Amino acid sequence: MNKYLAIAIGNTRIKAVIFGSDRQILEEYAFTHDQLPILEAKLTDRDFANIAIASVVPELLTSWHHLPQTKILRTSDVPLRDLYTTMGCDRALAAYGAGEVYGYPVLVIDAGTAITLTGIDADRALVGGAIVAGLRSQFLSLYENTSALPDVHIPESLPNRWGMDTPSSIQTGIAHIFLAGLQAYLDDWRSQFPDSKVIITGGDGEHLVKWGLQVDIIDKNLIFWGLWYCREFQSKALS
Repeated sequence: MNKYLAIAIGNTRIKAVIFGSDRQILEEYAFTHDQLPILEAKLTDRDFANIAIASVVPELLTSWHHLPQTKILRTSDVPLRDLYTTMGCDRALAAYGAGEVYGYPVLVIDAGTAITLTGIDADRALVGGAIVAGLRSQFLSLYENTSALPDVHIPESLPNRWGMDTPSSIQTGIAHIFLAGLQAYLDDWRSQFPDSKVIITGGDGEHLVKWGLQVDIIDKNLIFWGLWYCREFQSKALS
């Protein structure tokens, strides 16, 4: 059976999956940037019929970048309409993967180092989106840019609205303001596209859902579905 390697290089981590020829994910990996040699060591002796790479860190190169069977996917390769040239390929691919798997229109929330919202209508055209610093970035920003505020972890459950000390005030402030803002976006989207699915992906997605964000589906693999369905990858994978 032919196998196909898909790699997504984000701002913090490198993720990879190995597909079988029927879109089945056979193996999956996730490492930080400095752990790239570990990923390469695990897969260095493997043969892949085709390789697709999507990256938002162009200076970070892997041993697969220059292989003849490798395709570097860019935003312009994603078959959605009205995408702007500076849109990250990760956003475009996740939105495309969500639409192809779950149907259009669709709203995707990608909760990673940054949190992005990307809305696609029934004609596969970009409606618009938003970008804000992600949860971990919010907490880290307060810690790194003040002299007295502590380094506080992301709470597992939604904290009480009114904090009684500095750490709990940071947790509740970020959690409640963040959640309310995101929910307002979701409510507005659903008022325009009542039949749309709202799908969340990314490492902090489960935190937001535990706090009560009202999404329809959690799917950590949206970017890989997008890579799979792009013509440059799929045509070889299905041949």
